[in-house]
Amino acid sequence: MGFGQPLSLEAVTKQNLRDVDGVFDELETYSLAVDGVRRRADAAHAFVSTRPPGCEPQRKHVFLARSGTRAVGLLDLIDGYPSAGTVFIGLLAIRGSAQGAGLGRALYGEAERFARADLGARVLRLAVVKTNPVVGFWTRMGFHMTGAIKPFQGERVMSQAMVMEKDL
Repeated sequence: MGFGQPLSLEAVTKQNLRDVDGVFDELETYSLAVDGVRRRADAAHAFVSTRPPGCEPQRKHVFLARSGTRAVGLLDLIDGYPSAGTVFIGLLAIRGSAQGAGLGRALYGEAERFARADLGARVLRLAVVKTNPVVGFWTRMGFHMTGAIKPFQGERVMSQAMVMEKDL
């Protein structure tokens, strides 16, 4: 299936939560890598509601990415975490059937644009779970390892999360 349409971001609401669920239905490889299950039962709810301790709800921005009218990805940004001027990427994911078409790069471009223009970010930060082989993607997007490593507990997987950053 072609994805020639430009990528757009749509804030997640109750009206499009079913589309969010549909994307999670096709994130089996990711779910197995970080959680050890094919799909977390509460994936959409956790995506919308999980925040770092002390983070106010208005600092969390959750998006559904569309190519034309088709929901193809998810994006979660936390403004000012862990400090002012930093935006943390909690999740950036493209559904399995849409991978390999450059949509991950396009979604990251939209994330960076939103973080700079709408949130005034000077730094982007994220954490890659060691069991999820995506460090190469983030390195190509300009991120580098900070050296910080934190324990990570998925649903059935215990791993480590490696912190990466990019100055904007």
